[in-house]
Amino acid sequence: MKQKNNKTFISNDITKEIYDKLNNYNINLYKKDVKDLGLEKTWNYLCEFIIKYGENEFININQFSNLYEIGLAIDDKLQKKKHGQYYTPDDVALVMSKWLIECEGENICDVGCGTGNLILTYLDSIGKKNAIKLLKEGKIYLYDYDKVALKICKTSIIKRYGLDLYDSINDILCDFLNKEITLPENCKVISNPPYSSINSYNENWVISDVIKDSHEWYSAFMEKIFEQGKSSVIITPFSFVSGNKFYSLRKKMCELGNGNIFVFDNVPGNIFYGKKHGIFNSNTANSVRASITILNSSKEKKGFKVSPMIRFKKEERKKLLKNDILESTLNDNLQIIDNKNICFKKIFKDLNYIYDNWITKSNFKFKDLLSKERNNYLIDIPNTCRYNTTASSKKLNRVGSITVYAKTEEEFYFLYCFINSSFAYWWWRIYDGGITYSKGLINIMPLPFNILSEKDKNDFKKIAKEMISKEKEYISTKVNAGSIQENIKFPEKYRNKIDKKILKIIGCNDNYKVFDKIHSNKFFIN
Repeated sequence: MKQKNNKTFISNDITKEIYDKLNNYNINLYKKDVKDLGLEKTWNYLCEFIIKYGENEFININQFSNLYEIGLAIDDKLQKKKHGQYYTPDDVALVMSKWLIECEGENICDVGCGTGNLILTYLDSIGKKNAIKLLKEGKIYLYDYDKVALKICKTSIIKRYGLDLYDSINDILCDFLNKEITLPENCKVISNPPYSSINSYNENWVISDVIKDSHEWYSAFMEKIFEQGKSSVIITPFSFVSGNKFYSLRKKMCELGNGNIFVFDNVPGNIFYGKKHGIFNSNTANSVRASITILNSSKEKKGFKVSPMIRFKKEERKKLLKNDILESTLNDNLQIIDNKNICFKKIFKDLNYIYDNWITKSNFKFKDLLSKERNNYLIDIPNTCRYNTTASSKKLNRVGSITVYAKTEEEFYFLYCFINSSFAYWWWRIYDGGITYSKGLINIMPLPFNILSEKDKNDFKKIAKEMISKEKEYISTKVNAGSIQENIKFPEKYRNKIDKKILKIIGCNDNYKVFDKIHSNKFFIN
């Protein structure tokens, strides 16, 4: 299954006419070549040119990844969509490389290497002398199913570190899930695997519970890397952190060892910033909510430290993407997945005490206060909640919402207030935080209804009645996909008042400001 090194890597295909063109190359000529010659032949010329004649203003290693993405969009956008290829930005690659340096393992593997941004950044990070030593000793392994991308990756490495190292690089053209493909002993892995659904199984795979449950390429890659590598640093979508179909993966991770999971939101700033090339929709920005996972194999220490969802503005990116800053977000608790704790919880470490009080003192769940029949106690909840959750007493004019009915009047007023509090929004951020708030998740949200005094109930009634009387005043509308979407944007004073009361009820300091970081659209707040 291993690709044989090409001894005739430098051919004599570049005529004077081709040389003159490449020496004055530009984006329009590149696009024309991809259309006329195809992606593989175009890149054969580019790789040969850079090896024989060196880099120029347009043909240079730093441009290769972006150029290849553009080429894929032209040549085979269906394949790009199918395999879910996402280019790893330079700053993210640097953060991952620094973590990989600290990991244990003698051989270095880049699984799903693509055009090589991760492995090139890692080699740069350890210094030229150490990089050349690893390459000469044959300790660099590259895995990818894409012949052209693999060639670009290898070309970039030898151009940077020496043409004589070509035969020392282990480049494996393969389906990584094939059971015949194995990682070398004592290895550490860096990876940005494909992000797309598995629609059919290959008879050459080991069909594990992870594959059967998730049907996702990235989780299948994670499982194999975790099982065979000594340590690893992987960037993937964050859906595995709490999604139901990834339970077997989470459980397997905790059985194999320990590590850290950093979870990122995708607004306002996105880890995979920049435009998508060759995707079939009108959204030109990457929308993947990403996570970076570090796993260290261990028979003794188990579990993972998990960050809250990290939300940041674009202008904060440079300051945020530092290893020490990201590590400061990790919750100190090592979370182990089992039958009682089925999801990784994304909680700010200084809010652990609030979460613990909330959970332990609440004997009710949201669904316990709901009527199975329609009545006058309607609560409508928009199921998209970017910065907060809202409840209204009337059905809103919108496509997505959760409509429920409380059993009694006092339960109605309490539920109305609780949905408009930070607690309901925080629950979603802890256990999801993706696109929509599912009815299943909100139904199991804990409620401290059992410890409310009569005064508490009257206070919630008073707050709710005031908010209900002003709902029309605070309705906002926007057009989404041609449809009018209504929402209610209450002033923060109501949320703060409710938060303060709930905090006091569950025995915590009633400083509602502790929730500012949950609602903020930036990372660095005072």
